[in-house]
Amino acid sequence: MLIVIADTIIRKNEADIINALFDEGMPLFHLRKPAASANQIMGLLIDIKPQYINQIALHAHHQLASYFCLHRLHYTEAKRHRTSCAEWRALAECGYSLSTSLHQQNDINLLPGSFKYAFFGPVFNSISKPGYNPHQTSNAIAVTHTKLIAIGGINTGNMQDAIQMGFDGIAVLGAIWKSGDPVCNFKQIQKVWNHLA
Repeated sequence: MLIVIADTIIRKNEADIINALFDEGMPLFHLRKPAASANQIMGLLIDIKPQYINQIALHAHHQLASYFCLHRLHYTEAKRHRTSCAEWRALAECGYSLSTSLHQQNDINLLPGSFKYAFFGPVFNSISKPGYNPHQTSNAIAVTHTKLIAIGGINTGNMQDAIQMGFDGIAVLGAIWKSGDPVCNFKQIQKVWNHLA
């Protein structure tokens, strides 16, 4: 599973870039913009090609999901801890695909079964957050009922390492957005990923 996470800032012509990433085969996009308002997120989603909407996971402003017929919702670790298992089950039963984030290896098997996958990391030194260094992880991630996606410092040089650690996929942010052309960066990552998959 290859996931691209949005740049944290709003970029000029960002919808055009996101559409181009989808046109190049981006399978899944996580729309995470911590400082963005609901109106800013709505403005971005309006400009996404309709055929790609179901490939977007919202990290905030989940009330927009029903308006745009989005079925993927991501929850932070803090929000997950404040929500009951009954609420997760109800969302899953309504057809939502749920994901979350983890930062401690001992939390992996404590996840409610309603989550399809979880980001775990940082696995490597973060590209997008300098100084955000990897947590101690064992060489192999335990098999769980929830798919684990490696996040943090993922690039073309270490993707294979993440898979060998037992992750089910990778999520990239800094390797896409922090230098050069995001579409070209994605194509390079996708080429290596397709060779590994």
